[in-house]
Amino acid sequence: MRIVCVVRRGVRIMYRQFTEHAEKYLKSLNRDDSLVNQLKRMLTDLMACGEANADAACRALKLSRRTLQRRLKAERTSFQKVLTEVRAELAVRYLSDRRLKSLEVAMLLGYSNLSSFTTAFKSWYDMPPAAYREKILGASS
Repeated sequence: MRIVCVVRRGVRIMYRQFTEHAEKYLKSLNRDDSLVNQLKRMLTDLMACGEANADAACRALKLSRRTLQRRLKAERTSFQKVLTEVRAELAVRYLSDRRLKSLEVAMLLGYSNLSSFTTAFKSWYDMPPAAYREKILGASS
């Protein structure tokens, strides 16, 4: 009888451990994705308000600046790299819209002038925004 009780107790403990492990796994699947992806979504929203900077992002994410830096470092990136990625992705989307002028795109992305935007765009895509727009819009016409 005593052996049966010990076995049942062991089974209950194992069952509890497996259940906890399964619950953790399910939570990890449902967890809001990486900090980088959260930051990218946040920066996209902040850019529309003209506030795509580290302080605004920290406030929105409810993190201290140091915590944000440390977590991004753990994901092998930095705030500036993420901001640059977001700008590059949005630039091609905005340039695909015929209604937006290049200067408007530059302003939407947080650049103070067209020259700065053009320089950045060339570094990302090896061509100026006007050439990219001509290539994209010329192909869709």
